[in-house]
Amino acid sequence: MPIEFRLPAHLTQDTAITHVVPPRYRKLRLPIHDTGTAFVSGKWGVLLKQQVQVAESFYAELYIEPTTDLSITIVVSQPVVIMQAIVTGNTRMLHPDSHIQLQSGKMGLQYLSPDVEYTLRLTAGQPFRSTYFQTPVTLLDELADTYQQLKEMLHAVNTDSRFSAHLPYIRLSSSVRMEIEKMKNCPLAGQARTQYFNNRISDVVISYLDNMHRITLQDSRLILLHEKEIDEFIESVDRCPEEPVNVEQRAHALGLTERALENAFKLKLGSTVKIYVLQQRVEKAKQLLVATMHTITDIALEVGYSDPSYFIRIFKQTEGVTPGRYRSDHSAAI
Repeated sequence: MPIEFRLPAHLTQDTAITHVVPPRYRKLRLPIHDTGTAFVSGKWGVLLKQQVQVAESFYAELYIEPTTDLSITIVVSQPVVIMQAIVTGNTRMLHPDSHIQLQSGKMGLQYLSPDVEYTLRLTAGQPFRSTYFQTPVTLLDELADTYQQLKEMLHAVNTDSRFSAHLPYIRLSSSVRMEIEKMKNCPLAGQARTQYFNNRISDVVISYLDNMHRITLQDSRLILLHEKEIDEFIESVDRCPEEPVNVEQRAHALGLTERALENAFKLKLGSTVKIYVLQQRVEKAKQLLVATMHTITDIALEVGYSDPSYFIRIFKQTEGVTPGRYRSDHSAAI
């Protein structure tokens, strides 16, 4: 399998692996007879990966049910472009250059490089499920001249194989959901199944690119019309990330809907308003942890969180360590 999911080393001793899906998870089981299955379980939770090989492509599903906060490493053996649809749960996929926010009900096109290590950050008690399939390079090359963003992504990864790239994650439409269900429940075999999957994959990719292109054009016009106001909005968050942000009020002040402002903001910065505010709060907290001796509770209040426990959890999800550990590590480095 070109995509491998690895648990942290300290968890592997408390782990069992089987190729049989337990009865409790039978509703998640792919109904295709030659599905490759790996069910991994331990005190940390469960991970179910299922994959069907179709000619040079594959269709796969991933389900993770963590009982503790969990970081899973993603390793690929060869360059691959996948179309991914998030069915359930929200998480972040981190790599050295940046991160991708994976949200329920969204889909996007993602390039994965064997020279880059990726990490999925999962929260205890919040199951994550996604469907993804390999997108043939020949199909992408054929579509590149029609879709400028796709062309730019392919050019970037062809120039530098270590480059991490993705196209925007947009709403998963009902028509695309239906196409994915058709692939999942395909009753065919042999060459007929290969042709069927190729047609379904083409339909999903083209539908996604059309919707992405339309949304991008709309949001680009919004940015041009309100660029000054959006820049001022961003600057205010940078100056005082601890201040509450009411996106609805900001949008109405600009004569926009809340969704329109969110889309314009995301196109400009690659993040939602909520995620950007969270990131800036964590950045300010990191500065305070290293530069002052304020207590964790005081720092939580200074960056906008009245509940220190919630602040610690947000910080750990973002940085991988608690605020106290971050302070001790960086104080030692100084």
